[in-house]
Amino acid sequence: MTAFTDFLEKHMGTIDCGWHLDQQGRTLPFQIVKFNGGPFPETVTYSTLGLSRDGFSDEESGETVRQELIFVTGRDFEHPHIPYILQNTALIAVNSNRPFFRGDVIGPFGPMFDDADMEAFYVTVPVYFENTFHSYRTADGTPYRILWLIPVTAPEAEYAEKYGWGAFEDLLEKSEPDLTDVYRPSLV
Repeated sequence: MTAFTDFLEKHMGTIDCGWHLDQQGRTLPFQIVKFNGGPFPETVTYSTLGLSRDGFSDEESGETVRQELIFVTGRDFEHPHIPYILQNTALIAVNSNRPFFRGDVIGPFGPMFDDADMEAFYVTVPVYFENTFHSYRTADGTPYRILWLIPVTAPEAEYAEKYGWGAFEDLLEKSEPDLTDVYRPSLV
């Protein structure tokens, strides 16, 4: 086990299971893992693992950005498509060689889950976790960013894109929705 995996398990609990093949049975350049914990009791966290291995090129700064993506949900929400949704989302970054940044909206691509209005992801820092979880530095000082994928409705995605991440996060803070609930009503 690596120091980075230890770091992840310190914040999200032990790894419960993982996926390294896509739906067609092809090996991916990263894994999706499910941790048995989350920021609150009765939550679990899914994460990419290995997405940060090669890093992505930040066109603005010219730096290499290493990042992992997390998705948090209630322990009672066991949907078989979660790993594949995360795989497809991470492959957007891999195929474009572009990292995600706070405030990015990924989608909408249509409903993610049956009977849920969530159609996109909003990317932000994992504020439900301790601040020490937002980034990690290797022994040689290489930074890794941890980014949280929050499922959002199409109107919420449009709002975030139109008014910017600051306005959308102000709306989240004011409304205080349960961002681990994929069945929550739209804020917009």
